[in-house]
Amino acid sequence: MKLLTALPFLAALATAPTMASASTVVLDFEQNWQYGESIDNVYAANGVSFTNVLGLSNDNDFTYYSGAPSPVGVAMAQLDGVVNTSAFMNVAAGVNGAISFYYASPSDVLGAVKAYSGLNGTGELLGTFDLVSNGTGYDVWTPTTFSFTGVALSFDLTGSANSVGLDNISINAVPEPESYALALLGLGVVAALSRRTKRQ
Repeated sequence: MKLLTALPFLAALATAPTMASASTVVLDFEQNWQYGESIDNVYAANGVSFTNVLGLSNDNDFTYYSGAPSPVGVAMAQLDGVVNTSAFMNVAAGVNGAISFYYASPSDVLGAVKAYSGLNGTGELLGTFDLVSNGTGYDVWTPTTFSFTGVALSFDLTGSANSVGLDNISINAVPEPESYALALLGLGVVAALSRRTKRQ
């Protein structure tokens, strides 16, 4: 009987997220983007938003991105230097330590991606990532990982604007605070049941 009364608590613990869990999100930009279409909040359900980053797709006359890992669409920061002077990717839950992505760039780009502790490139600079040329156009795509120190809420893509194509950005979002609370609650219930069982 004691086991039956403990089952609902154990089931709740099993379904609660663990403290070490993080959800992996892959932004593959796989849709047919209209020319000049901004990505903005397309990935809002994943807690990710973009500023001044466009989705780009191939058509019959425009096949630059045919070698991309996700062939339908890619992303590129686009700035005009007058109104749009910076580009960002914001991750509401934050990213701990690293992001991975594919890129295509016809030239070396110093400071192509920067990680910041605050949204929209605010707070502490956590790391800067340079990209090296990997071809003469956008038909060669190289996987890479940008490692940094701390939890980043935003990535400044301004340095990569108008020159670097991005695809399959993979992030491990930090678990939400509720995940920690549920895990601690579950551990507390197990400890209480264990003490109660020992007394009886």
